[in-house]
Amino acid sequence: MELTRMRRTLLVVLGAVLTLGGCTSGTAGQGNQADGADKAGGAAGAPAAPAAGPAAILMMDDITAVFENGATVPQYGYITDLHDGCGYTAGWVGFCSQSGDMLGLVTSYNAAAPHNVLAKYTPVLQRLADSGSEDTGALGGAFVRDWKKAALDPTFRRLQIRVGHDTYLAPAVKLGAREGVKSQLGLENLFDTALMMGQGADDCDGMVKIAQETDEALGGNPASGVNEAQWLARFNAVRQKHMKHPCTPDRQNDWPQAVDRSRALQELADRGAWDLKGPLTVGADFRRTINRPQD
Repeated sequence: MELTRMRRTLLVVLGAVLTLGGCTSGTAGQGNQADGADKAGGAAGAPAAPAAGPAAILMMDDITAVFENGATVPQYGYITDLHDGCGYTAGWVGFCSQSGDMLGLVTSYNAAAPHNVLAKYTPVLQRLADSGSEDTGALGGAFVRDWKKAALDPTFRRLQIRVGHDTYLAPAVKLGAREGVKSQLGLENLFDTALMMGQGADDCDGMVKIAQETDEALGGNPASGVNEAQWLARFNAVRQKHMKHPCTPDRQNDWPQAVDRSRALQELADRGAWDLKGPLTVGADFRRTINRPQD
């Protein structure tokens, strides 16, 4: 599928993140540190500066589909009430009616296609987001059918990707630049953590918090010379600790059961899949192989 303008912009940003050169970006002394990581945990050293390209972004999107939908391509028409406090969870990244990201998506859809089939639900989605309500009954029985109908529209599909990238991938790119994360797999770890656990500095189990705790545990990050493979392994260990014992409200039941997301990503690191090239098997309990990444 042709990349949207947003995704082309992200590739430019990713190129800057993934090709930061010089000793201060974590490449200095990487060989010795990689040896230490190999002896300590068996992790292969991350590549110095892989070239960013559209296939890597597509692969990240498809890994998200594996985690969110159990499929190897985005499921735009997916919608269900998981009874996890989020109301309806729908689409490629699991947009929630309770949290407001579903409202943001539908609002963007309204701007692009004012007479779309979901436009009439905007006031109700606004009320649900404002109150943080998980009530799905307020949307009426036709909402599920209309969501699936909207998912047949290429405009709505493109917006799901763009809004997902704006909301979760862009903050991951920004944090990755600050931390000195160079590999595409490293960025995927940040992206998935932001998507699942929060992208803001105030999220007590979120991406920023986990990165901070990882830096504290290792006395630095890849930007200051810590080997990226070692940093990522510790990041996943810290993330799994947060998933098993979350401080985020209403997540004590479902997040402990989702640790295989982090385990699957760490397995990719252990196999040296730093560039996310296909075919790529997402392991742990998922066991899905992405042969040709696509949206």
